[in-house]
Amino acid sequence: TLLNMGINGIVSTLLIISVGGDLNGPTIGGIFTIVGFSATGKHTRNILPIMIGVIIGGYTKKWSITDPSAQLALLLSTTLAPIAGEFGVGAGILAGFLHSSAALNVGIVYGGMNLYNNGFAGGLIATFLVPVLRSIRDRKAHAKTHVSL
Repeated sequence: TLLNMGINGIVSTLLIISVGGDLNGPTIGGIFTIVGFSATGKHTRNILPIMIGVIIGGYTKKWSITDPSAQLALLLSTTLAPIAGEFGVGAGILAGFLHSSAALNVGIVYGGMNLYNNGFAGGLIATFLVPVLRSIRDRKAHAKTHVSL
């Protein structure tokens, strides 16, 4: 467990540095969040696809990944790690990409009065994406058995 926590801390720190981010109070807090939850199941294989999705969002949308709010979305998007762990890398990248937009725009819904944008956005994305991914997985399983839906 401690090794996993250390590896995830190093990986997330290097990822922030490699995208040109800043190591300041909020980002270090985000890194500590990843390290803490690494004791409960986060590992490099299920957080990297989510983070890659956020980075892709930073290069394809009008905001930059070096913005402070985008850096926090990058780190705290790992709340969706169970999606990558359950449904695979592609689903993880998609979840991270969607999370990047939701986290940076969800404050409009409640007038910015909620401190937990990333958690709320992660809940929204999971609520929408998990049933869709389960449906796709079930349809693929039924198609393999040649049973018509």
